[in-house]
Amino acid sequence: MGSLTSKQWFQIVSGINGGLITGAALLQTLFGQDLTIKIVAGLGIFGIILNSIGAAVSGPDSQQTQVSNVLAMPGVQRISVNDKATPELAAMATDPAQPKIGPASPDIKPALVAKAAS
Repeated sequence: MGSLTSKQWFQIVSGINGGLITGAALLQTLFGQDLTIKIVAGLGIFGIILNSIGAAVSGPDSQQTQVSNVLAMPGVQRISVNDKATPELAAMATDPAQPKIGPASPDIKPALVAKAAS
């Protein structure tokens, strides 16, 4: 279980929360109607917060994390980046400390350096 990514844990927690809300009728058997309403209301609020965080985490800012995760995978030799890269990806591709990622060809490097600077 230690090999799960943060996004996978996020999805697990979100799925469990959704399952508990969906199973409200079964919770009534366990906890009674009054407590179940409070539990489901709390889980509903938690779900709204969780989904809001998920929307922010899954945006384009997480691209660097995705690329870093792929670079850390065994079996990945090199990631080639073309001139359509985002500024964040261009910065990674031109960083000399990142040996497993770089420009797809030498003539693209100046464009990536310019993007990374912007």
